[in-house]
Amino acid sequence: MDEDMITSCKGYRYQDGSVSKIDDVVVREDAVTLFLNGKSYLRMVASRDMLPELGAGFFTAAGIAEKIVSVRTEGTEVFVEAELRCDVPPDGFSPAKPARCITTDGVRVAPEEIFALREALNTKVWKDTGGMHCAALWYDHRCVAVASDIGRHNAVDKVIGWMVLHNLPPEMCMLGSTGRQPAGMVTKAVNAGIPIVAARAAVTVKGAELAAASGVTLIGFVREGRFTVYTHPERVTDLRPETGKPMPAKDCGALAAPLPGLRYREGRTVPVEDAAVAESLVTLYLNGKEFIKTVVSCEFLREFAAGFFVDAGLVCSAPDIVSVRAEGTKVFVEAACTACVPGEMESAGGFAPLQAQRIAASGGTITPAEIFAIREAINAEVWDATGGLHCAVLFHDHKVVFLASDIGRHNAVDKVIGFMILAGLRPEECAIGSTGRQPAGMVTKAANAGVPIVVSRAAATDAGIAAAKACGVTLICFTRPPRFTVYAHPERVTGDFVMR
Repeated sequence: MDEDMITSCKGYRYQDGSVSKIDDVVVREDAVTLFLNGKSYLRMVASRDMLPELGAGFFTAAGIAEKIVSVRTEGTEVFVEAELRCDVPPDGFSPAKPARCITTDGVRVAPEEIFALREALNTKVWKDTGGMHCAALWYDHRCVAVASDIGRHNAVDKVIGWMVLHNLPPEMCMLGSTGRQPAGMVTKAVNAGIPIVAARAAVTVKGAELAAASGVTLIGFVREGRFTVYTHPERVTDLRPETGKPMPAKDCGALAAPLPGLRYREGRTVPVEDAAVAESLVTLYLNGKEFIKTVVSCEFLREFAAGFFVDAGLVCSAPDIVSVRAEGTKVFVEAACTACVPGEMESAGGFAPLQAQRIAASGGTITPAEIFAIREAINAEVWDATGGLHCAVLFHDHKVVFLASDIGRHNAVDKVIGFMILAGLRPEECAIGSTGRQPAGMVTKAANAGVPIVVSRAAATDAGIAAAKACGVTLICFTRPPRFTVYAHPERVTGDFVMR
């Protein structure tokens, strides 16, 4: 039910020099614990809706469960009994690995069905909050299930779980998603046996490579009247590719690479070459020990590692960073003082601290003009070229001093915080700009790094707002000139921001 996923939070909306108090509809986020065969397996952040489907879909899509036997819930605890694959690690989360290859022709879909699936993703809760991802399942020429969640991974897990619990043949289904399609997302469809994925957003190079090798038809940029097919186009009917040489993709350096595809628009199909996001598996080490493997865009890796450990609270403070060195996709951090911080899997995957380890400094102010300057800076050229990267900026001394792009919103913020640390800038004099939503895990990064102001183009969650209030962070979201909304600590916004 939508009411389980939303709540109301107070804020101050600035528009054209006028400030008004509002009660805003925001996304709820809950800590959900998954149990597998009687043992606690994973604590994660999710929206409290379709939890049985989330449990069944998570273990199926991760390639962990061969067969789901039963699912039951107690509050936000989900208990799954399953027959497991023989090569699955006994506990802990490991990134999904393809457990099969789709060889059957299975379902075929017409362009009209792809557009109908796209329309099903425009849910009311997404329109009301601007902070949800959605997924949908297509079967027998109609949409049979729709799910919403704070995380794109979770939303897809929910509709895969719905398919599993309703015993639908996966080879006759098509999966729709609002989220980008890196290799980890495509893997979910492969492990579930679904042959077609249609996304409203971009695909990555590795996502397309995996889809091609695994037999998945991967469709991206499904917009009104058009879409692009990157792999196995034979499953889409009425495609009649025209001859010709595609326009070369824009050069985005290490962040993207050319990806060929077929673009359908209003009955015409033409070859294209898109700039698609490149992703790499990076390993972080802390004081000589491997800590985590995570998917990152291969740029500013030293900054990424420094920021990751400090803003997660795993290194006590910025001055405790002794050294950072990168060897290819391995990054080694030495720190004088470390902490053991309990964490959970955030909505997009990866480690996030359960709570802030620090309170942001009391200093720092920002004007509406500076807020809009941050908003303009995060519209990076590489985002325009790929449509698949998040961006973050560091604002210091009344100007933007650093910009980073990454496949993950968390990673992009880690990179700018890492730049701040390695450059020796005072956190209380800085602000962070981000394209990403602001759940508690994102706000906590700023607090742990000591940065008092966060400006986002996107939405906040209820827990993100609560964390900002508790940690002393000024949280500014929906920054879209000439307006923005301040949810916490508005006293740092000066200039013509006058509350009445």
